[in-house]
Amino acid sequence: MKLKKSYWVKFIVAATIAVTVSLNISCTSNKIAVPIPGQGDAVQKNIYIEYLNIADIYFELEKYSKAETYYKAAMGNKEIYWTAYYKLAKCYAYESKWADAQTVYETLLKRDPQNNSIQASLGYIYAMNGNTEKAGQIYEKLIEENPDQADYLENYILILLGAEKKEEAQAAYNSLVEKFPASKRVEEFKKQFEKEEPAEENNEENKQPENSSPAA
Repeated sequence: MKLKKSYWVKFIVAATIAVTVSLNISCTSNKIAVPIPGQGDAVQKNIYIEYLNIADIYFELEKYSKAETYYKAAMGNKEIYWTAYYKLAKCYAYESKWADAQTVYETLLKRDPQNNSIQASLGYIYAMNGNTEKAGQIYEKLIEENPDQADYLENYILILLGAEKKEEAQAAYNSLVEKFPASKRVEEFKKQFEKEEPAEENNEENKQPENSSPAA
């Protein structure tokens, strides 16, 4: 019978505590046998790896706050620092901590400026932070460099709609229909544009000339 993930979390946490206690005893007691050279470093490294494993399990359980704590702990080991840092960024995004997520993803992009996935994530985060201008610029670049990627164009349309740039959104939508007619988002966007058109027409009809007065 397979144990639930929550049991594995408890097991790994207990194992980590046991290793930590063992390490502390070996460092503070003179009665323990002389340790093997390098053994302490190996044990210490294993602790950080266990932190990373615990964080991954919490992340899969969608307990992002706890995962965040253990990813930060895992960053104490320089060998797995960037792996933990990247996963920490994902936690921030899932927790809607957009300011923290932006800081981390900007750092990641500086290390790997050609990484499309990081660029796309940062563009999304900029949009969620209200910086639709920067978000749009990132996706314009992604679309230009990756003309066969429908999802970049789809996300760009969402950003334009969120920024209420309807004409630009319509132009991008037309491009989506032309290049990717099989996209699942085509119908979704079509309905959204059709829904907005009657509302705009009603607004125009309800407008009255500035100097006119209602009929008696």
